[in-house]
Amino acid sequence: MKTVAGIVLGVLLVAAIIFGAIIHGKYSDTKEALLISEKNSSELNGKVTQLTEEASSLEEKIRKREAGLRDLGNVHKRVSELEDTLKAKDQRLAEFQKELSLAKGDLERERKAEEALRAQLNTKETAAVELQGKLRVSESRVLALEQDSASQRDRIRELRDQLSDLEGEKAGVEGKVGQLETTYKALIADLKDQIEKREVTIESFEKRISVSFVDRILFDFGKETITPEGREVLQKVGEILKGVQGRQIRVIGHTDDIPILPRYRYRFPSNWELSGARAAAVVRHFEKRTGLDPRNLEIVGRSFYHPVAGNETADGRSQNRRVEIIIAPMLK
Repeated sequence: MKTVAGIVLGVLLVAAIIFGAIIHGKYSDTKEALLISEKNSSELNGKVTQLTEEASSLEEKIRKREAGLRDLGNVHKRVSELEDTLKAKDQRLAEFQKELSLAKGDLERERKAEEALRAQLNTKETAAVELQGKLRVSESRVLALEQDSASQRDRIRELRDQLSDLEGEKAGVEGKVGQLETTYKALIADLKDQIEKREVTIESFEKRISVSFVDRILFDFGKETITPEGREVLQKVGEILKGVQGRQIRVIGHTDDIPILPRYRYRFPSNWELSGARAAAVVRHFEKRTGLDPRNLEIVGRSFYHPVAGNETADGRSQNRRVEIIIAPMLK
């Protein structure tokens, strides 16, 4: 029994040893596994911590991105606003460029105007320089005049005296003009019938009167003797001329261009002699019958060289055969 018990005990002991060994092996493995597990757990904890940190970082980045996305929406809105602003600025730029183009045109015109003004300024400056030179000359002359003021005062007195004389002469001339106008009106009135018959023409000029008689009222054809009707008309004219003072009375004879007939050539070889003889007959009448001062009378014969009409017709030749009386200023 003891042997069996010993065996059993030995077996149990061996079993216990074996079981212990097994348990010890398993324990060692478990411990090692536990150490590995702890190590892994630590590593996992580190990774969890790292992942947690990374998750926190990602969450922060997500929050930032979300904020960024919100900002991006604002940015898009701002971009749209900026695009609208840019379009407005582009439109304004186009308008500005147009205005700039117009301004350049205005500037060019202004530049040309300025050049013209500068040219005018240069001209005026040149003229100013010339005027300054003239002014200096004038100042020199004024100085000379001031130095010679006494003689100038005498000259002024002399000029005043001359002015007074001229005013007197003017009054005389005005009187003569009035006298001439009175003479003209009297001639018109006294010779009204002859003027209406176109036998007499009277013209008034600034300082003289012209009275023209066609020859038939004063002379027979080809003769120089005054007819009775002619003496009556000349007497009217002479009485008016008596009132004329300080005037030359010039009597001018005119003829047509028809040559003198042979039977009259012994007295008038040409129209020169006939025109002069008729003027002389009128002057003799004024001197002898009217009593005009012969010193104021003058005879002129002009033949047919001063016609007033054509000599191709009888009417034209009749107008050219005339005696003209000119009342004019005295010849000096």
